[in-house]
Amino acid sequence: MNVVMKWACLTIFLVMAGCSQMRTVTREAELPAERVKLTPELKGLYEEVASNASTVKALDGYADIYLETPKRRAKAYCTVQIQKSRDARMIVTAGILGWPVADLLIRPDSLFVNDMLNNRMLVGRNNGENLGKIIGVNAGFGRMTETLFGMADVDEPVSDIASVRHGNGRVSFTVKSGNGTKELVVDPLTRALVGLVYFDHWGRKNVEFRFAGYQSQPGMDGALLRVPSEIDMILYRADDTEGSRSLKVVYDERVINPPDFTINFKRPAKTKTVNLDEVERLPWL
Repeated sequence: MNVVMKWACLTIFLVMAGCSQMRTVTREAELPAERVKLTPELKGLYEEVASNASTVKALDGYADIYLETPKRRAKAYCTVQIQKSRDARMIVTAGILGWPVADLLIRPDSLFVNDMLNNRMLVGRNNGENLGKIIGVNAGFGRMTETLFGMADVDEPVSDIASVRHGNGRVSFTVKSGNGTKELVVDPLTRALVGLVYFDHWGRKNVEFRFAGYQSQPGMDGALLRVPSEIDMILYRADDTEGSRSLKVVYDERVINPPDFTINFKRPAKTKTVNLDEVERLPWL
């Protein structure tokens, strides 16, 4: 089968399996607006949410990924494996037969893509541009990827809280983070993190995460962990005239903190190595 036929078959499978089953990003109510004092109760709420966010250290599961941009919509089926602060692996399948089309390894500083359709290995730096080629949107790098798959990054202490607001049944904490701020949106009744918004040092919104469908799952020590089954990411760019881009991850099943878990990514022996920096876009999203 020549290259043109391969791309044609993949496109047909993606259309058949994906477009009719697309799921859009969940639209939340407006962020809390009324400013309130940081009381001891609210400090306790923040510390509980921050602590719960750090309980997931690894996961092994299966998820559907939905991409939506101003110009296209797509869906992919993925096996997802993550070791927090280390490696992440995605095996992408396409079509109703579930054929694997790519095996991706995301490391803190590098990316490896086994492009099975073209029998080649793509290797490049882990940066926003290259991640955009892999998952469809420029999601930044580092813990942004982990947050997208349900591992929120909340390591700022209470002393970094700049302001607190409430409204619409939510409480939001604005905390100093790096060169900007981020806003944690919490449901005070369930004490669950439902949103995480990053702002740059000019106060412009960069990226927004939303967490829903919380489930109780046993961890490695037998304790029940509450983790979201649906994660939305909306990416904003000030110089992008086309509008925002979004990615939605919906888990079908997963194991949280599996014991003795390792990620085994094997580079095929007889493949051509290509610089990922020289590739424009990959076809599965």
